[in-house]
Amino acid sequence: MRHGTTTVITRVLPGEREALEATLAEASRLRTALFSGVPGLHFARWAIIDLTPPEHTQGPRDERLIFGADFTVPDGDGAPVALDRWLLHGLISWLWGLREQGAREASLFDDLYRACRDYPEAGLEDPDAVEAYLLRHRADATTRHVDFVYRFAHPEELRDSVDVLRAVNQHLDARARLLAETPWRGGRGELPYLHRELCDVARSVSSHVFDPDWKQRLSAARDAAASATLAYPFTRYLGSLPVVLGLKAWLSLRGPKPPVKEWSACAPELSATRSPPAPHDALVQNPMVHVARVTGGPLAVKLVKVALRSVDQRLSRYVVGMNHIQTIHCARWLLYSDGDGGPHHLIFFSNYDDSWEAYIDAFVDHADVRAFLELIWSRTDGFPAKTRGHAPRRTWWGGWKKRLSVEPFKAWLRGHEVPTRVWYSAALDGGPRQRHSVLLLHNALRLRELLVREHLDRPLRDWSARRAFAAFLSRGACDPGRALLRLPALVTHSLSWLTTALRGRRRVLWRNRRGLTPSGFEPPPLAGPAPLA
Repeated sequence: MRHGTTTVITRVLPGEREALEATLAEASRLRTALFSGVPGLHFARWAIIDLTPPEHTQGPRDERLIFGADFTVPDGDGAPVALDRWLLHGLISWLWGLREQGAREASLFDDLYRACRDYPEAGLEDPDAVEAYLLRHRADATTRHVDFVYRFAHPEELRDSVDVLRAVNQHLDARARLLAETPWRGGRGELPYLHRELCDVARSVSSHVFDPDWKQRLSAARDAAASATLAYPFTRYLGSLPVVLGLKAWLSLRGPKPPVKEWSACAPELSATRSPPAPHDALVQNPMVHVARVTGGPLAVKLVKVALRSVDQRLSRYVVGMNHIQTIHCARWLLYSDGDGGPHHLIFFSNYDDSWEAYIDAFVDHADVRAFLELIWSRTDGFPAKTRGHAPRRTWWGGWKKRLSVEPFKAWLRGHEVPTRVWYSAALDGGPRQRHSVLLLHNALRLRELLVREHLDRPLRDWSARRAFAAFLSRGACDPGRALLRLPALVTHSLSWLTTALRGRRRVLWRNRRGLTPSGFEPPPLAGPAPLA
C-alpha cells in the first residue's frame, strides 16, 4: 500500500463567506455520513483560509476553501496526481451513491462548492465534471511526515489491530493468577505455549490479523525507510546544505533587513504576548491548519523549497514517531501560490495527540526539530527573531548565543492558525469509536508483529522477539523501539530494497529486449472504486 495526501484549494466567491460557514457547520455534524464510505480514508478536513495581503485593508478578501485528506491506496503508481485521482474518485463515487439515495450529504457537498468559483453548475449530477474540477485545484504537498503505522495499513486494519490488543490484554487479565504461578522471563524452555494461545485469541477477534500480505507490506515500508536513511546524508550535506547556506548568506547580506532590535533589561519571552487558549484540546487526534506568507522575495522562496525537500527526506526515515516525539499522526507543508507571480504561502496541516501546549513544547524542547522548523518558517510574515534569553551566554568567538523563545513562537503560531471547520477521523467517526493515539497504534503494531511470527523458541533468531514478548506480558505494552532503524535492520532492509529495485529494473529491460512492452506503453492506473454509472 501507499500513503497519499490530497489538498484541494478553491477560491470562495465574494459575499459567500457567511453562507459557507453555515454549510460547513452542518457538514461538521454530518461528517460521518460524508466520509465513512470513502475507501482508505484516514483523515479529512475543511477550513477557510484568507490569503489577502496584510497591506490590502479595503476591497474583497482573497478567501479560499481548503480540503485536506490522508489515505492509503493499493500498490500502484505512486505519483501524487494518480494518488489524488484515486482518492477523489472514491469520494465522488460515494457522494454520487448518496445522491441516488436522496441523502442530504450529497446536496451539502454541492452547497459547499457552489460557494466557490467555477464549480460545475450541474454539481454531482455530472460526477466526472466535479472530479475534474477538484483535480484542477489540487496542490502538491512539498514535505510530509506520516507516522509509520499509516504507511502500509488501511483504517480497518488499524481498527482490527487495536481490537486484538484489547482482547489480548483482557484475556491476560483473566489469566493473571495462572501467569503468576508460572512466571515466564522470556527463556525458550519457559514458554508455556502462551504465544499460541494468544494467537487463538487474536483469530477470534479478526480473521485478517494473520494475512500474509500484511507482513510483506510491513517489510516494504521498512525497506523504504531504510533507503531514505541511507540517502538522507547525501541529500542533506551534498545537495541541500550548501544551497541553504549560500542562500542564507546572500539574504543576510543583500536581502531586506529586519528592524533594529532594542534590548531591554526584561527578557523578551517574559514581556511577549501570551498565546490564547487552543480551539481543540482533546486527548487524541486534534487538527491544526496554519498559514503564513513567505516574505523576502524569490530567493526566500527558493530557500524554503530547498529546506522543505531536505526535511521531507529526513522525515521519511522514521519508523517510530519523529525524533522521539510520538504524538503526531500526519503532518505536511505546502508551498502554495497561484502561479501568477503573486505571493507564496506556506500551509501547514497536522493532527496530533495531547494538548496544543504539549504538542508545541515537544517541538521546542528538541533542538534538531526546532532547528528545521526555524529553517522552514524563518522567512515568513512575523516569525519571531531569536533572542539572547534571560540568561545570556557568549559563544567561543565572543558573540551572543541566541535561540527561539517559546512564548513568542506560540503566539506567532496562534496568530496564523486557522480554525478547522470540519474534522473527520476514521477511528473517531468511521465506526465504533476508538481513541487511536500514536503510542496505542505502535503498541498494537508491535503486538501483531509478535503474534504473526511462526516461532518464538529458536535460540538466536527469536531472541529479541522473546524479550519483546516478555516485556509485553509484564507491562501490558510493547516497547515501540527506536525512532530510526538499528544498524542490522538498516543493512537488511537496504539490501532488500536494492534487490527489489534491481529485480524490477531487470524485468523491465528483459521485457523491452523481447518487445513485450511496446514504446509509449503506460501501466494501468490504480485499481480504484468502480466507475460511475
